[in-house]
Amino acid sequence: PTTENPPVKNTNKRRRKKKSKKKNHVKDPKEAHEYLSSWKNKDTAPGVWKFNKNTQSWLIRKMYDAEMIPKASFAILMDYLTGLHGKETIDRINEDTVKRILRYKEWEKKGERGDHKDENDKGETEDKTPDEDDDDEENDDKRFRNMSAHEKRKEYKRARKVHDVVKKLIEETKSDE
Repeated sequence: PTTENPPVKNTNKRRRKKKSKKKNHVKDPKEAHEYLSSWKNKDTAPGVWKFNKNTQSWLIRKMYDAEMIPKASFAILMDYLTGLHGKETIDRINEDTVKRILRYKEWEKKGERGDHKDENDKGETEDKTPDEDDDDEENDDKRFRNMSAHEKRKEYKRARKVHDVVKKLIEETKSDE
């Protein structure tokens, strides 16, 4: 009787390595505005709004950017933030707002108020895609240096508004304990 040998795997074949590429899905600001609008009207139109963690994260990352979150959306976002749950999220937002406020105050104190790019910037252009995370402190500082004085002021004003909302949330959390 002949016994068949099971097929032997060819170990010499090249194995495909999985590349861990981060998908750079660029969220349309209109999509975020629709999310916030449906949240705002969730009581009058039940079943329309549904929580979306990715959209919430995107809104939190981009809330200082007036191009990504227009004025009308930002106003609704401030109301949305009042209903945030999760101490870690609230603390992270608070930490971020304080960092942005202090960075602006430091920049203002140095007297760099002209509407120009930072002198330390050698005219480099950024290779960042619009949806890359600004969480990396070095990239965020570089982005700040490349902003005009007007853009820096807008970011600062938004950070102050967000900080006021988050401060109230922190106080409410402490009073509930």
